[in-house]
Amino acid sequence: MTEKINGQGVRPSDTASTRRAETAKPTSGQGKSAAAAPPAATAGDTVNITASGLLMSKLEEIVQRAPIVDTERVAALKDAIASGSYEVDARRVATALLAFERDVLG
Repeated sequence: MTEKINGQGVRPSDTASTRRAETAKPTSGQGKSAAAAPPAATAGDTVNITASGLLMSKLEEIVQRAPIVDTERVAALKDAIASGSYEVDARRVATALLAFERDVLG
């Protein structure tokens, strides 16, 4: 039995008609050898992946290769905080927060 890949899964009506077609009894014009033969297999089942799907796959690979934590940056920040030389640029933080909110809220 083949299943359709259409983004909505297999509907019960699809499987019922497929089962009926596979188990149909031969008509009077068909011989017994035709009834005993297995259903013909489809030769060219294909799956098409959209360009956005391919892009998502590439992005996933890039993210998987990226380091989780930049240990050098963390060490530099710890040293700056410990020595008291780390300064927060409030304007830069506010600008970044506003840009993030615009992106999230549209």
